[in-house]
Amino acid sequence: MKAKTLLILGCACDTCRENGGDGCSVYPDSRIPIGTIIDNPEAWLLVQMGAAVPVDEECEQAANMTQHQMDKAQHSQRRASAGIHPDDFEAFDAGEIDGYYPDGTCRPGPNASHFRDDDNEDGLWLP
Repeated sequence: MKAKTLLILGCACDTCRENGGDGCSVYPDSRIPIGTIIDNPEAWLLVQMGAAVPVDEECEQAANMTQHQMDKAQHSQRRASAGIHPDDFEAFDAGEIDGYYPDGTCRPGPNASHFRDDDNEDGLWLP
């Protein structure tokens, strides 16, 4: 059963777990890159979490999700990956914010017109 990752995942192989996340021979930094094909009997779980898409029919059947359900799961995973607080779901969904800066202020998204200073001709973002 195969699924293709949509985001960077932490490796959970026996070696990585035994080394406390210090890596293995396949993923020295314990990070599985985007686009990696996972061949595992439980790959369908990654599809249901929105972290992967099915590659083969076996995975698609085991995940048992419509395209709409997979899209919703992937969107929820993007929110979670960006650390979006539930109070900011609407702004994230509208593209007004893309995440947060380390100080907790919102990082502008592609539709963040209210973050722009119209008097600022050089186009710098002013959070």
